[in-house]
Parts: sequence; structure tokens; C-alpha cells
Amino acid sequence: MQLLLSLLFYWLIFIPGTTSDYYENNGNGNRIAIHIGSADTLPTNEQLQFANSLGIDLIEIADPTRLHSAVLQDFYILLSSRNKFITKRELSEEKSALINRTEQNYRGLSTAVRDRVAAVSIAKYPADFTEDFLRQLSIAADSLSRKLNKPIYYQSGLSNPLSFPQTLGFISVYYDAKDSPENLTSPVVFFSPDIENHRNSVQNFEEVLNNSLGYETSIVIVPSHWFFDTLEHQPDIALLISAHLNGELVNLPLPAETLPGMEANWQIILLFSLFAVLILHYKYQPFFLSFAARYYFNHSFFVADLFEGRVRSKSSGLVIIILHAVATGHLFHVLSGYLISFNGFSALTFYLPQLFLAGYEQFILFIAGFLLALSTHVISIFWIFILNKKISQIVQAMHLYCWPLLLNILIAAFAVVFIEIGYGSAVILTLSALFFVVWFMSFNIAAIDGSRQLEKNPVWYLTFTVILHAVLIVATVVFLLFTPWLMEPVQLIFSLP
Repeated sequence: MQLLLSLLFYWLIFIPGTTSDYYENNGNGNRIAIHIGSADTLPTNEQLQFANSLGIDLIEIADPTRLHSAVLQDFYILLSSRNKFITKRELSEEKSALINRTEQNYRGLSTAVRDRVAAVSIAKYPADFTEDFLRQLSIAADSLSRKLNKPIYYQSGLSNPLSFPQTLGFISVYYDAKDSPENLTSPVVFFSPDIENHRNSVQNFEEVLNNSLGYETSIVIVPSHWFFDTLEHQPDIALLISAHLNGELVNLPLPAETLPGMEANWQIILLFSLFAVLILHYKYQPFFLSFAARYYFNHSFFVADLFEGRVRSKSSGLVIIILHAVATGHLFHVLSGYLISFNGFSALTFYLPQLFLAGYEQFILFIAGFLLALSTHVISIFWIFILNKKISQIVQAMHLYCWPLLLNILIAAFAVVFIEIGYGSAVILTLSALFFVVWFMSFNIAAIDGSRQLEKNPVWYLTFTVILHAVLIVATVVFLLFTPWLMEPVQLIFSLP
């Protein structure tokens, strides 16, 4: 009897169909589901019972055995997927394994729990921004649906996926309260609150609830910790939750608007620190600015002066090298926060768990940028020094190489400031690209300057410096672009909202 009731529930709520008639005319109303993430603290039994008393009867969770059996009797389950951040290559090559993992996750549950499962997710935050991926996912979902005799869905990281494969029961789209998408593109929505602005979260939650009434059947999935924290601090919302479940428009009471706290902006403080070091260096090495001006405005005289051994500020090159490494790490830190979302950082941690810790991704990228810059600077300087017999001191090679990087410190500073004030992405990306172009050219300019001092034909020297350097860089970029197991995760990390 329980199985028959469960099957009846499935077909009443989840009737697969085409995109146009999706969820139409089944008369099952609008629902709210409580999402419990794998790392989330479980709500108390009292909290879940209270939610059930409001009319909430759905829980999305990957491991239902974490919940007390008595609680499960009052809820149906959306079985969340453990297949996270699947790329197109992984799906095409490991489709059978993905299906088997999902099937085993379901069949590993007790019969009583399986009877409470309303739908099974096949993937969470996959690379669903290409039609090829969605076609492959549709095939996998069709196979899994026949095996489990359950509606299959997936949890998208996008607010507006390209299409809705007909073999899927539904798609759970991602609604980020920070971005506030204008329209709901699916009757099933995962609501991601704005952690930094509770008022904005409540306001957008109201909008999602009311917009979902445009579908005869809808589900709004809410993170459990935010949902219960909100009800605790605003108990009046509980009555409005029941009103929504009865198909009524709601007007949620908004919490008082709070001004953001005054916190130190470490991004700007670090920038000032970089320029403070340059000013202090100039104070103790007054030839610093004249040497820089000579490099940029009287370059041939600079090179001649350098090869004649008149290096008046030997420490300047080392200061520029270290400051450029710090500026590179700083740019990596700020630019990654600008380009990568919370879900993107989660994907980064998922693919490189040995290197990244959850919550420290940007700090680790700062260290990575610093070490990358420092190591390439050391390699470049020794590369120039070893191959040029006219360079008698390594400090000469360092000064040939480092002065363009002074311009890069300024470029990085402008990029960071523009990111902090929310400037246009075109300008920020242009400055970031210019930063790497200057970095690339610093070695080539130094090698060309060095070649002009050689008495014999410098072709071989240029071949093993400028040409080889360019070939290695281009080969690395081409390798990354045309290596799916590397490029597809990178593309997913930057695409997730």
C-alpha cells in the first residue's frame, strides 16, 4: 500500500512531458523543499516537524540515512546527486559509471526510505552550458529512469539552462539572490540566499515564491540553515509560508536595513604597501627613478650604461622582482574573486583537493601567483645570463629583465582598484591581459637587448631565447586549450554562477 501511495505521489507531482507542457494541468500546487547539504548541520527533529506543520513535505538530501526514521515518515525525498561538477568528457567516457553510482546510491537505501524517494538527481552543477552535454545527459537520464522507475532530474548551476531534455522529469535551476535573475525558467528552483545581505535574501525569496505561482506545480528548494534561521528571527514568515503553499501571493516582512560594517579593505591596504616599499626604496636609492626614466625614455643609453658596468642601484632589480611577484599574487587573488563564484570555488576544490582547502581558495591562489611569478623571474634571469657571454654579472641580466615589470605593478594596481569599485569587466579583463603581455615581453626585450651586444651573429642566441621562449608559451597555451581533461573543468569553474 505504501508503495502504491508513493507511486501515486510521484505521478501526481512529477509528470514528465515536453518543455511546453511541462508540469501543466496536474493540479498539485506549489511546494517548498528543505535542502540539506552534505556538509550542513542537520536541522533538529523539532525544526523539521515545525516545517511539516506548515505544509512542507519535501527534503532534498544526498544521504537520507542521516535523518531520523521517524522524521522521514512525514517527508518525501528528492535524492540529491553525489555526481558533482561533471564535464562533457567525463559524461561521454564514464556514462555507465555515473549511472551505476546513482543507481547504487538509491538501491543502498532501505525499502522504507526508497518508498519516500520522489525523484532522483543524476548530476549536481554539471557543465550544462553546451548542447552536446545535455544530449549525453538525456541519454543517461533515460537509461537511469528505466532502471529505477523514478523521475530523474539534475541540479543545474545556471539560472537559465540551454534546454530541458524531455527524458528528465524536471531541472532544478539555480537562483542566486545576489544576482536576482529576472524570470524563473523552471518550475523547480534552488534558492541561494545572499549571505552578506539578509534583507536582500528575504526580498528575493518573496519574489521567487510569488513568481513560482505562475506554474500550476512548482517547487522552491531552500537551504535548511538559512530557512530555519530566518524563521527563528522572523517567526511571522511561517504563516506566510503556509499561505504560499495554499497558492496565495505573499508579502514577506523585511528585516531592518543594516549598514555594512566598517572593515579594513586589505586589497587596497596591500596596494598602498607595495607603493610604500617603492617610495622607501627611492628614499635610500635616489638613482631608482632616473634609472627607470632612462629605461623607458632613453633605452639605448640605459643598455649601454648597463653593459659598461655602471649599475648604480643594484638592489632595485631585486625590489622590482619581489614586488612584481606580490602584485601577481594580489591580482590572482582579486581577479579570481571577480571571475569565480562560490560554486566555482567549490568545483576548484573538488578537482584539486590536494591543493585547495574550502574557504581558502583565494588565499592559495595568491600564494600560487606569487610563487609562479617568482620562479619564472628567477628562471628568466638565469636563462638570459647563462646564454650571453657579454653579461658578466647576474645583476646585469636582472636589470635587463626587470624594468618592464615596474609598469606591470602599476597595471595590477589599476586592475585591483577597478575591481574593488565595480568597474566594467571589459576594462578589467583588458588590463589583466595587458599585465600578462608585459610580463611575456619583459623576457623578449631583455634577450633582444642582450643580443645586440654580441660580436658574432646573434641568431643562435635569439633562437634559444626569444624564439624558444615564445614557442614554449604558445605550446603551453595550445596544450591547455586542446586538452579536454584540463580545459573542461576550467571552463566549468568559470561558468558556474
